[in-house]
Amino acid sequence: AKKPPPRAMDWSSGGECRPSEVGGLFYDVMSHSHKFADVTSDDGAKAFNETFLIKPVPEHEAELTTPVTIEIIDAVVRKETLLNVGDGIGTKEHVEYIIKLSRGLQLKTLGKRYSELQSFHQLLLEHRLIDRLHAPPFPEKQTFRDGWYKFDHTDTSSDFVRTRKIALDQYLKRLFEANPTLYHEPCAIAFFGIEEFELKAAEEVSKAAAVKAAKEKAQALPPQQAIQPNMRGLYEV
Repeated sequence: AKKPPPRAMDWSSGGECRPSEVGGLFYDVMSHSHKFADVTSDDGAKAFNETFLIKPVPEHEAELTTPVTIEIIDAVVRKETLLNVGDGIGTKEHVEYIIKLSRGLQLKTLGKRYSELQSFHQLLLEHRLIDRLHAPPFPEKQTFRDGWYKFDHTDTSSDFVRTRKIALDQYLKRLFEANPTLYHEPCAIAFFGIEEFELKAAEEVSKAAAVKAAKEKAQALPPQQAIQPNMRGLYEV
């Protein structure tokens, strides 16, 4: 008897994930994935490519798309409001590291705390999205450095913040250099908010594959049936 297809994961209700993940980073990421499922799911990618009357693009061809670069360009102090029982409303400062991602003419900047980047690293390891043995180590949460105490951990001009900024920048660059397809993972797309990057990449891959398929079809036709390019850069008989 034919086996029934596997049941789809319902991330919006917490189905098919460990109870400990509900409300956590991985759960939030997968709940967010419906916004770009049209290009990241198998069925969505196939349907997207079929609009160009071609077969789904092989993975090695997808790697020919414009690469994404990442770097930390700044560190800023943010204030968060705290509600303390009996003490009223207070504020607390923390540092966010400004990350710049670029792909061709596309640009994305966002701020992430050290703890958020650390959680992202742990998510990648727990779900085996990167090789634990070859993945770059995440920068340690140092309290002391060269004999001075971390009293200026929210001072963006301090050696502590500058050193951490450099370490996080090197980590992110090494992470994505070692894992060039990580940008296509739903968790990375949602964490960095680069849905537009993925949509543009899918369009480029599909268009390039459509042109390639049309050229191959033209070469296979007899001379009297040669096809000409239309205004969209595709080919029609």
